[in-house]
Amino acid sequence: MDKQRLFDLYEKLYFHEMEVREKITSRVQITFALIATGYTILSYMLRMLDLTGNYIAIGVFGICTLVSFIISFGCLYYLVRAFWGNTYNGMPSPKDTDKYREDLIRHKYQISQYNLDYPDHKQPEVNIDDRVSEHLYTNFRDCSAHNTMVNDRRSRQIHKAFKWLLFASIPMFIASITFISFDLDISSPRKETSIIDQSVATALNEIKQELTIFTEIYKGKDKVPEVKDNYVPPPPQAPQEPDARPLVENGPLPNAGE
Repeated sequence: MDKQRLFDLYEKLYFHEMEVREKITSRVQITFALIATGYTILSYMLRMLDLTGNYIAIGVFGICTLVSFIISFGCLYYLVRAFWGNTYNGMPSPKDTDKYREDLIRHKYQISQYNLDYPDHKQPEVNIDDRVSEHLYTNFRDCSAHNTMVNDRRSRQIHKAFKWLLFASIPMFIASITFISFDLDISSPRKETSIIDQSVATALNEIKQELTIFTEIYKGKDKVPEVKDNYVPPPPQAPQEPDARPLVENGPLPNAGE
């Protein structure tokens, strides 16, 4: 296989590994979403757990939930390693490559001028196309080799993470079956849920107190004086005349200096 065919192979391999990089990132995100869904389900069951239910079922549910949480940390560990801390090597930007080509053109002119000035110390001529091709060939080869190793390592980490996720799903499945079979959901329609409205309770207490006071009055604890048949109430009293309002003219008030 000649160098040109190897160049084409390394170029295809480079772009292939970049596509694999995106696919691996999508797999990591999907696994993260599965873990988040599992945590959401377990959180709901823990929040709605009826602590007055079957104590054995509650114990089994609690143990399985705890085991599931502990195992899921192993999955998270490998997912974090697969998602962060992985460095890929990319090809130089077209601008940098073009600048390198322009530098080669100037270098070729300098070599030619040097050979003219010092014919006894001639330097080999610079082939610009060969130098640029060699530059691209080397970068495609090195970058594709490095990115292949990174993708292989990330794939192994995702595989381990998914394995731990499967292990964590077993106790989670048992906890879910226990939660449903023993009806441990406190919001289940088969259970009576006591609802306390504080405002209604306060109003009822006030009504109760008023009824108690009325009952005590009715029993005679606070007797109202009886009205005799020949009783004549006193005549209405005349209103009291208002006192005179003193007017003070401009000047000091009496005894103001005392």
